[in-house]
Amino acid sequence: MISYILKGRLIDAVSNEPVENGLVAVEGDRIAYAGHADGFSLKSEDAIVYNAGRGTIMPGFIDCHAHLCGEENAGSFAGGKFFGDQLLGSAYQCGLLLDAGFTGIRDMSENGLYLSRAIDRGILRGPRILPGGKILGITSGHIDLSPYMTKEAFNQSDHLCRLTDGPDDCIQAVREQFRAGAGFIKICATGGVSSPVDRMDDVQFSPEEMKAIVDETKRHHSYVCAHCSGYEGAYAALQAGVACIEHGVYLTQREIDLMKEKDATLVTTLTVSLGVADMPGLPDYQAKKARFCAEANIKTIEMARKAGIRIALGTDFSNSPNTPYLENGREFEAMTRAGMTNMEAIKAGTINAAHLLMRSHETGSLEQGKLADIVIADGNPLEDINCLTCADHIRLVMLGGEIKKAIN
Repeated sequence: MISYILKGRLIDAVSNEPVENGLVAVEGDRIAYAGHADGFSLKSEDAIVYNAGRGTIMPGFIDCHAHLCGEENAGSFAGGKFFGDQLLGSAYQCGLLLDAGFTGIRDMSENGLYLSRAIDRGILRGPRILPGGKILGITSGHIDLSPYMTKEAFNQSDHLCRLTDGPDDCIQAVREQFRAGAGFIKICATGGVSSPVDRMDDVQFSPEEMKAIVDETKRHHSYVCAHCSGYEGAYAALQAGVACIEHGVYLTQREIDLMKEKDATLVTTLTVSLGVADMPGLPDYQAKKARFCAEANIKTIEMARKAGIRIALGTDFSNSPNTPYLENGREFEAMTRAGMTNMEAIKAGTINAAHLLMRSHETGSLEQGKLADIVIADGNPLEDINCLTCADHIRLVMLGGEIKKAIN
């Protein structure tokens, strides 16, 4: 029996054109119909009806590069450094993502392992999470944020990253993440802005190490995504078989061609890339690196679009003051500043992102038989993408046929 009817302008993330007089019918946790209102006849009057008015009915948004660290809500005891406090902080923050219209998240942290299971069991309010477990990187690399500690002490205490060196240790690290419930593996193939002990264009992991990680991950029927700021590390990662390039700040045509050949995806994080140099409170070493990002990243997006590479939305947000979860939707606007059309940005944050969650058969678009992960934004994003940029503009959020947020 149909439980909900949503009427109004419809963007299904399949067609490039909206349906102005659209309708979505929800039965249980699934979409029973999505299309022109004239094509559907309701046989029961028991359904609850939501009218989008001047708003737009869309698939739920998906963020392919989130960090559910929980630090901003971990409290002040011991400086908020206890893992339990951070985990509880991230449990609260999951609800903020849902309020912003994000019904799917790909998380890079240990917290996502536990949060995903709690959400699946129905005991926590939040989006669907594909967890990656700890990010893997080399000693002296992008994730080596505490060089004053031994490697062993760092790996024991840090819940975001794991230092790993040598092919055998790399295989062990991958197995540890899958043992804990990871759905994919993230590595750092280059240096980055936030790390104090490397350059953005440093190549990290040897070819043997990267091949060991990719091969072991494939044995678990999954894939590796790679943090890449510089082009040499990105090229090495693609040669090793990674399926996804994160950031892609500075790529050349060589890497773009290889991505096209291998059908690799590019994840954006443009809000950070285009704005990090203006963020207050950055250490000097970060500010210096950040000034390089914007121009280089825009060129990468231009080449990727021209080559027809799949682009997916990622934010790199962690709910810090500079990256609040209630404004994850700013990434849609950032993509248009980098030259993408409004519809390209919408597809990046819906159907393309669902591909990386390995759930495009179930979510990411409004089609009959898919899960009813649906939002209603308060404007027309094809005319003004800013109506997707923050939670204040999201009037309704439905996750698997259940209303999680509704504003009259």
